[in-house]
Amino acid sequence: MYFVADGCSDCGRVREHNEDTFRIDNERGLFVVADGMGGHACGEVASALAVETVFKSLLECKDGKVVTCNEEALQIAIELANHTIYQDAYIHPERNGMGTTLTCMCWDHDRFYLGHVGDSRIYRLRGYELTQLTRDHTWVNMQVRAGVLSRQEAEHAQMRHVLVKSLGNQPEIDPDIVPVDVEPKDRFLLCSDGLSDLVEHNDLRNILAGKGTLTEIAGRLIEKANALGGRDNITAIVIDCYDRKWKSIIKSALNKILRIRR
Repeated sequence: MYFVADGCSDCGRVREHNEDTFRIDNERGLFVVADGMGGHACGEVASALAVETVFKSLLECKDGKVVTCNEEALQIAIELANHTIYQDAYIHPERNGMGTTLTCMCWDHDRFYLGHVGDSRIYRLRGYELTQLTRDHTWVNMQVRAGVLSRQEAEHAQMRHVLVKSLGNQPEIDPDIVPVDVEPKDRFLLCSDGLSDLVEHNDLRNILAGKGTLTEIAGRLIEKANALGGRDNITAIVIDCYDRKWKSIIKSALNKILRIRR
């Protein structure tokens, strides 16, 4: 399988600076979004450390070979990211309490492995069906899963943004690691909650299913969230999957041309 991806990140209409971080590696099939927390630029530090650590861990060479991105390797990479942020906050007391979500996808021969902590999300568009592949690690979602709150009640709950799991706030972490099958023409979205909190499921699907380059589609998602208030930082990575390399090369070239024109 071959991949073409593009992403955008925006401060939004309310926040003064952007604490989101994302990174893309089409060749390896590695895609990561992190949404930092902590204020005073500490959230930005946490998200950057998380993304940098995961990439370094999964792209490092052992015995002359690049690490295979399997379930164990992804778990180790996320645990290492958590430890790195936790230790950094210990060394720098002014960063005490900083943390970040982390949501990533890595390719392993015939499938993706999803690694997830927090409330950033991964969606898959297959045909015209959009499926959320991650579960939010929030207090409200725990109540929904336990049957205490309905989905409708959860949408308006005051504690809907309270995380029960994030990187950097505790010495150990237990991330969700999920294998996901992939078919040619699948389209994936990785995003921070600045997008998913504001843009409804059907609107996400319609924009993702629309025509245009990935640069344009990612931009439309950001524009939609900002039009609805832009209350938080907004990050989106859009990924297309191909069974032929020449298809991915053409799509990648179109994205690069459009980025230059912008």
